[in-house]
Amino acid sequence: MAKKSTARGANFSRHILIVTLIVAMLASGLLIVQQSSLRLDTYTQLTELRLQQDRELSEHSRLLIEKESLSSYSLVQTKAQSDGLVYPDELVKPETGTVP
Repeated sequence: MAKKSTARGANFSRHILIVTLIVAMLASGLLIVQQSSLRLDTYTQLTELRLQQDRELSEHSRLLIEKESLSSYSLVQTKAQSDGLVYPDELVKPETGTVP
């Protein structure tokens, strides 16, 4: 009778061990799925931020070019005024047929 009791106790211990291992595997699987989802979300966010950075750099370059063109105009205007050139008050259309 003692052998049956010991065998049942060993069987019970095995069943507890198997159930514990199954629960641990399921928990591990769920954590892997959660981490994979988090990784995908982070990668998607990184991709969106890189695209935004590219757009911002493009806009910055465009604004630098625009700034340079405006400063060139300002430099030309300053040079012309220092040479004594002025804008005419009234523009006159040249006559046709006359060659200077």
